[in-house]
Amino acid sequence: MFSAFRDRLRRAWGPRTLGVRLVLGYASLFVGSTALLSILAYVLFIHFMREPDRTFVEAQGRDLKAAYESGGLEGIRDELASNPRYGRVEELLVRVADSEGRLLLLYNPDDWRQPELEKLAQQPVPETEAWLRLGPAEDDDALGVYAVRLPDNGVLQVGTDTDVRDDVLESMRDVFLAIALPIVFFALLGGAIMAYRALRPIRQLVVTLQTIADTGDVHERAPVDHTHGEFAQLGDLFNRMLDRIQVLVTGMRHTLDNVAHDLRTPMTHLRGTAELALQRERDPEAYREALSDCLEASEMVLTMLNTLMDLSEAQAGMTALRPEPIRVSDLVEEVTDPYRFVAEQKQICLHTDVSPDLCAVADRARLRQVLANLLDNSIKYTLPGGEVRLTGNLRDGICTIEVRDTGIGIAEEDLPYIWDRLYRGDRSRSERGLGLGLSFVKAIIEAHGGCAKVESTPGKGSTFTISLSCAREHDGDPSYS
Repeated sequence: MFSAFRDRLRRAWGPRTLGVRLVLGYASLFVGSTALLSILAYVLFIHFMREPDRTFVEAQGRDLKAAYESGGLEGIRDELASNPRYGRVEELLVRVADSEGRLLLLYNPDDWRQPELEKLAQQPVPETEAWLRLGPAEDDDALGVYAVRLPDNGVLQVGTDTDVRDDVLESMRDVFLAIALPIVFFALLGGAIMAYRALRPIRQLVVTLQTIADTGDVHERAPVDHTHGEFAQLGDLFNRMLDRIQVLVTGMRHTLDNVAHDLRTPMTHLRGTAELALQRERDPEAYREALSDCLEASEMVLTMLNTLMDLSEAQAGMTALRPEPIRVSDLVEEVTDPYRFVAEQKQICLHTDVSPDLCAVADRARLRQVLANLLDNSIKYTLPGGEVRLTGNLRDGICTIEVRDTGIGIAEEDLPYIWDRLYRGDRSRSERGLGLGLSFVKAIIEAHGGCAKVESTPGKGSTFTISLSCAREHDGDPSYS
């Protein structure tokens, strides 16, 4: 039975360890602070109650000493009997002994018992004055005695018990103990209420996460209460992360559809060519042509897969680069030559304007892929009769290459996302492609330590700009020889 209760308690509070810690922490802090303040108040109360007793006894001792000096033992008796200003004189014990310890006078209206009197007789004569510690009497009242040396080397001892003070202090202790349990209860209750309210945004966040985990619906959002400070920031960041995840998931779904569509065409062509070649006997030339078609289709598939792998390596920072000084004009001519025929077929003017002295430090093969992606993109989205211009210049010691077109442009809401992998804007979905080209461009350029940016106006065209280190900065560096 006990184990079942323990298991139930563990299931109930196990997932809420933070809440339990908050409750216990708040309760401990509250109870500890209350206990510390109570102890401090008790100590101060003892001090303020003890001080009047000490002051009263010391004043009595000095007055009685003065009476002894002026009138001897009779002077002390007269002082005790005739001075009405001492309202507490009946609480006093007055004992006078000579230098040999013989008792000369004993005034004991409070009826101190013999054991306490014997303890007083055993106390040495102080040099001038001193407080004696006798411990509690038989009735458990604490005793305090003030001793004064007399002129004839005798001793005057004035004492009083503290029964009233101790009764008050005992009552205080009883009160503290009586309120301790309610204090602990209210501390736990207050801690539970505060923890419940403080952790409400976390519970809402957990509910949202659980809903997403159970349903897979990333459209769910956590409610954000902006009065909770850091928790509101956490909820807002969580929702923004979900927004990004939703964009990526949507992009991946569209991209997978595009990948499936783009791969279906070459794979269908490859399969159809192979099946036709196997259906009947053909001459070697026909088989050679069929194999050539199959190789072309498989090459297209491999290109898509290699692009995905290259992009993943580049974004992970694992691309192996072989930077070297490159004459940009020569590389531009290599890249643009295969596209001139495509541009002519679409009736697009393709121009290049690169300074012959412009040199960049880059991996030749990777930079060729970057320029080919940008050029392919510009030609793809430029309407017949348009223009694509590729230029290269030296600006502030940086090699800058621009690919400018007069195409359809990019919508303003798509600009922040065009460099993301698998992202394709609404206006580009009619064209075949994977949405990987610009992601690859950005990843490769940043791997070179450069930057890539875009400016675009819908309906007027786009300008893609990449910046790389100039070769002049590395002249004489053996790593680029």
